[in-house]
Amino acid sequence: MTRLIVYLVIILAMGFGFSWIADNPGVVTLNWQGKDIRTSLMVTVVALVAIVAIILFVWGIFRGIIGLPFVISRFLTNRRHDRGYTALSKGLIAASTGDKALARRLTKESTKLLKNEPLVDLLDAQTALLEGNRDTARAKFQAMLENEETKLLGLRGLYLEAEREGAREASRQYADEASALSPSLAWAGHAKLRNLSMDGDWEGALQTLESNRAAGLIEKEPAIRQRAVLLTARAMVEEAANPALAIKLASEAHRLAPGLVAGAVIGASACIRNNKLRKASKMLEATWKLSPHPELADTYVHMRIGDSAGDRLKRAQTLAKIGSSNPVGGLAIAEASIEAKDWKSARDAMQSVIKENLTERACLVMADIEEGEHGDAGRMREWLSKAVRAPRDAVWTAEGYTSKVWLPVSPITGDIDVFEWKVPVEQLQASHETIDIGDLAEPLKVLPVEKVEEVKEIARQEHAEVIEPAINPEADQPEDVKSELGVEEDELVDVSPAGNEASIELEEVEKPDPENSTIETKPLEDQPTTTVFPLERRPDDPGIDPGEEAGEAVKGYKIH
Repeated sequence: MTRLIVYLVIILAMGFGFSWIADNPGVVTLNWQGKDIRTSLMVTVVALVAIVAIILFVWGIFRGIIGLPFVISRFLTNRRHDRGYTALSKGLIAASTGDKALARRLTKESTKLLKNEPLVDLLDAQTALLEGNRDTARAKFQAMLENEETKLLGLRGLYLEAEREGAREASRQYADEASALSPSLAWAGHAKLRNLSMDGDWEGALQTLESNRAAGLIEKEPAIRQRAVLLTARAMVEEAANPALAIKLASEAHRLAPGLVAGAVIGASACIRNNKLRKASKMLEATWKLSPHPELADTYVHMRIGDSAGDRLKRAQTLAKIGSSNPVGGLAIAEASIEAKDWKSARDAMQSVIKENLTERACLVMADIEEGEHGDAGRMREWLSKAVRAPRDAVWTAEGYTSKVWLPVSPITGDIDVFEWKVPVEQLQASHETIDIGDLAEPLKVLPVEKVEEVKEIARQEHAEVIEPAINPEADQPEDVKSELGVEEDELVDVSPAGNEASIELEEVEKPDPENSTIETKPLEDQPTTTVFPLERRPDDPGIDPGEEAGEAVKGYKIH
């Protein structure tokens, strides 16, 4: 646009100039070798303009002839580059799509046509990786370190190769060097933070996190959450040796992320060690309102070592009233009630838990209540049986890895704040499966009563699906236990399914008469043996499995 305006201005000026000369004629005299040549001013000006134009034209032709070889060379070079960049572009696409043969052919073509082009080295390295020639690829990446333009590219390639081969120390060096060269490099900053976290260098991880945040590599909210996690991790290390510092770190973590369970537990534990019970209570209560958790309840209930069982029960009841009602609070009250032998409070607390969240832990608590209050071995065994088949309780889970305790980073990838309190996926899938006794290839195993406690402990600790063993009420049992079951000695028979097929049928069994303890068993048709286990069900008993059809009797069951 500017050139057009200048061109129009020049044309306009020339027009005005010729017009002025035409309006003001004059005579120009030229004395050439004793001769006078006279002409008008207009002719003289036109002649000068023509001479200048001819000179410029001739100079242009002469310059074009002289520069013709250079023009031809530049044309060929540009054409060569165009072909090279076309081959390079197609080669990168072929390498990305996994076409090894085409990628290698285009690599050779682009290498021949393009000299000192960094992207050609990248294509060559990618093609070598595609062919499985990692030594050649590493050599290419290593050669890129010599060029300032490709140094970061080489470090990136070497870092990925070191990570793939599990060379942690080498990958760390490459990431640190790349981060030093370019602090705004995202992959290098995140890799450095992961490495420091996996090494337990929490102070260095905190500094790196601040650097990443300043460089814009992480958003504000995730950065705050990760800082709280790292502060909690450092407080865990300092809790035993320096409780005062642990309180300071955990308090800051609690301020940044009030819902972080581990931060509240560690901070409260440190406060308890320094006899700051009021501060510990406030910290646990604030987190409980946001994220009710068994670890919070356990720390809160056992805050004072010298408390009696009744005092611990009162603390559990106080905590459960804070915030909305939830099964975790009910379980905490029930467990504290069992310690205090307040069976009514325990059963009342378990009512809502059984209705809302009948998990393995809830079944075990009910088994403890039945055993502790009445010494009812039969009902205890029934609850243990339900515990084996009940959905598993939540655990700390991250990327398929489960842990009994909270961890600040993933032991698999080193990512921060990935552990969640939830039921693992495989256990969720298993909880929907049903166990069909007919699928068993051998008879049900028989277990004496003395082994019940062992079964109970296994049910508490194991998370895998376990096939419930049948309990032989006759094996090594004292007379008082047999009488408690309400059956006579000659009525006890072992249970062995015929072949590989067996089934469970729920059938109503009358409650035994206190005056007559003899139980009449009614064998089903075509079944040689039948054992009846009459069990009185209480109002807090969830009954049979929810999957059973409505209308089934819930006062007993038969196995045949």
